[in-house]
Amino acid sequence: MPSSAGLRTSAQWVLCALTVLAVNAQTFTGQHYELELRPDFEARVLDGKARIHLLAATGQDATGQAATGQADTAPASTLELLSPRLHIRHARLEGEDLPLEKTAGGWRVPLNAKQAQAAAFWLEIDYRASAGPGLEFGKHYVMTAFHTCRWMPCVGSDLSRASVAMSLDLPAGYRSVASGQRLAETSPGRPLWRQNQAYPLYTLGFAAGRFTELMDSVNPQLRYLGVNQDQAALAKKFKDSARMLDFFEDKAGMPLPHPIYTQVLVPGGAAQEASSFSLIGTRMLDPILEDPQEDWVIAHEMAHQWWGNLITCATWDELWLNEGVTVFMTAAWKQHRWGDAAYQRELVLLRQRWQDAKDIGFDKPLSWTGEYPSLKIKRAIHYSKGALFLNTLRDELGEQTFWDGLRRYSREHAGRSVVAGDLQAAMEKSAGRSLQALFDAWVY
Repeated sequence: MPSSAGLRTSAQWVLCALTVLAVNAQTFTGQHYELELRPDFEARVLDGKARIHLLAATGQDATGQAATGQADTAPASTLELLSPRLHIRHARLEGEDLPLEKTAGGWRVPLNAKQAQAAAFWLEIDYRASAGPGLEFGKHYVMTAFHTCRWMPCVGSDLSRASVAMSLDLPAGYRSVASGQRLAETSPGRPLWRQNQAYPLYTLGFAAGRFTELMDSVNPQLRYLGVNQDQAALAKKFKDSARMLDFFEDKAGMPLPHPIYTQVLVPGGAAQEASSFSLIGTRMLDPILEDPQEDWVIAHEMAHQWWGNLITCATWDELWLNEGVTVFMTAAWKQHRWGDAAYQRELVLLRQRWQDAKDIGFDKPLSWTGEYPSLKIKRAIHYSKGALFLNTLRDELGEQTFWDGLRRYSREHAGRSVVAGDLQAAMEKSAGRSLQALFDAWVY
């Protein structure tokens, strides 16, 4: 298995279906989602009820960027819900039933004049999602991963930010995790999870099943769930997690963004970050039993709790601000834990993968806006070249200035969507000089 620059599932790079709600030039952004979810393990479907608090934001989405999708082509006084994989049974606006029309791209909902001019309202949707990318059913477990808009109705793009509350209706004895913090059960077998801070929609999710559960003996903020795992196995595989958490908190200059961080060990090759938890496949983690230095997947997904989740690229064109930073931080962890030789091995792997892009004449700037010929080449730029750029910055600035700059960047932009210029500004403040030539060479 590759180490910290390891491969991620190709499904991660297929963007979730967008939902755009538009009335002429008026765009509504989803600020908060309240979800009641009931997974049917036999039928492999998810039945859901969503209450979405919408605010009018003419010409912008929830990230403050120009609205995307089909807003400019929507018929007058309609809502366009571009979620074709969801089966929507009913839609209501402030308690009033709305007609639904299935289209090739999703759903169309006519509005009356009063509804169309509302500044804010609650949209209620009763729907069903089927198993597929983004919603995976296994034997006695279910999990979501990345494709949020395939299992819940979304407003805006998958990079839009919103808060969320999820109520899960589960069989007796099933344990769960979801974005945010667990609150009291609404009723027996119905845990409620709430996240008050707005996070990108693609990081929202849940997992539930007949999990073995273990709380970390060193740090009570760490929780482990596993399919077909006993507590001893979980303790052995995640034994360095508390030490990892200390390292990332120090380098970020701020604590873990959530009261508890849960790592869910499932069969297969999952390697997916989510807000307040991660999904980790046994195929990715089990090599750690033979070689304790094969800890990249734990480190990578944990690092995303800061870089990628809390601080997120404003557009996918600058995905390296999520993945390149995280790959670099994983290598830095390896250096801290296993020594400089482990760090140098990571750099060798990264240079080899970057070379794959160079070999076909496709070495692009990190913030390039064009199309990539393959997922492999996209990773070579965003993951590998992005991490090597951070290493170059480190060499250029020196240890203290570099880490001071990263802490400044992380603290100043916590809870925000960022562009490359935000990282540049933070590093220049710490360095006390311009880094334009370096950023021009690598980024722009």
